[in-house]
Amino acid sequence: MANPIKRGESGSQVSSWNPTSSAASSLVSTIVPYGLTLQQTILTTGKVAIPDGVTFVYAIVAGGGGGGGGSYGSAGGAGGVAWGWTLAVPTCVVGAGGASNSTSGSGGYTRYGSIIAGPGGQSTTNATGAASNNAYLGGAGGSGNNTGGNGSTNYWGIPLAGANGPSGSTGTNGLFSISGSAGCTNSAGVGGKGGSGLVGGGGGQGSTVGGAGGDGFNIVTGQISFGGTSLSIYGGGGGGIAGKGNNATASTAGAGGLGGGGGGGGSNVGPGGNGVILLFY
Repeated sequence: MANPIKRGESGSQVSSWNPTSSAASSLVSTIVPYGLTLQQTILTTGKVAIPDGVTFVYAIVAGGGGGGGGSYGSAGGAGGVAWGWTLAVPTCVVGAGGASNSTSGSGGYTRYGSIIAGPGGQSTTNATGAASNNAYLGGAGGSGNNTGGNGSTNYWGIPLAGANGPSGSTGTNGLFSISGSAGCTNSAGVGGKGGSGLVGGGGGQGSTVGGAGGDGFNIVTGQISFGGTSLSIYGGGGGGIAGKGNNATASTAGAGGLGGGGGGGGSNVGPGGNGVILLFY
């Protein structure tokens, strides 16, 4: 069969992106495969119907975002993102967004064939952060009155995001602008904005004002997936690769957007956005 990867086209992809090439057209042309059409958007784990004669497909996958809502107002990190060519397979795994409750939770990983994206890190339930909010193939989760967890790498070993910023600060933007970490909260009651990237982290809760969710990027439409706005003390959800982050309300934190957005910080709600698989052939 003909080689589907042509020199100079995005088919030569390893999951990477020059962070200085921030224009929408540049990003879309880098990640979305040249000459192929989006054929399937997969939202749930299960069987995948591939037409006869299709041997290879090009997949863009996002893991589930981490859940917010920890007892110290912490938010969830953004899910990881990976893309590339893979053998067509009849099944897939789509990660759910992390639950939002007193214990919070990491999102789930997403996989199609050999392309895998990890979940966003969960928020912590203590004031000082803990190893449990570190991400594995995803963005870091937030914490209460201290620094957050560490980010990890994506499927190809590219760093996603480092540790969260100091307490009360904006979450760390994704290195190479892939997955943003969550906003933290400080003792003065200010919630940090979630880090931005291809997927945004959740905004932290504060006792005086919450933080907005980090911005993501819809890599199919080429439009920014804005993070949700904060309201009162609750944080907004981070934007995903397929949907905007949800706004906080007067009593609940915002959920993460479809495609791995991190959940906003708050004692009520703020689940991470579910993962997604985009197949081109």
